[in-house]
Amino acid sequence: MAVQYLRIDDTRAWFLAGDHDVMVGDVLDLATTAAMRVRFGRYARGAQHEWVVTHEETMIVTRGVLRVRFDGGEQVARAGEVIALSTGTRVVYRGEEDGTEVVFVTHVHRAGSDREAPAANPVVRSISGVPRLVPSKPAA
Repeated sequence: MAVQYLRIDDTRAWFLAGDHDVMVGDVLDLATTAAMRVRFGRYARGAQHEWVVTHEETMIVTRGVLRVRFDGGEQVARAGEVIALSTGTRVVYRGEEDGTEVVFVTHVHRAGSDREAPAANPVVRSISGVPRLVPSKPAA
């Protein structure tokens, strides 16, 4: 992979995250690259979901407004702004405008071989016929 051009329309499958109008989908995942995941997210106004950050993550808001709550505070990011998150951080993402779109870039740091499975990985399961991303619990 020398150069890849990816758009939100390249998302292979969208998954419901949380209990409301939050959809996420990968355009790059650990099957296609050894150390990075790129995921798009779409939020309706008021839609939110909780997550435990499993690897270093950078979020770029490309449309709308996203609020990120975490222990000890919150941060609001608008289109063109970036939020960086550390592994193990428990967050709640919330769309503050309809049509909010975010790019999540996850940097997977692994010891040993670049083909080892990550220590913590989100689990995808289907609920009522709709795939749902379920955040993994951090290793104790």
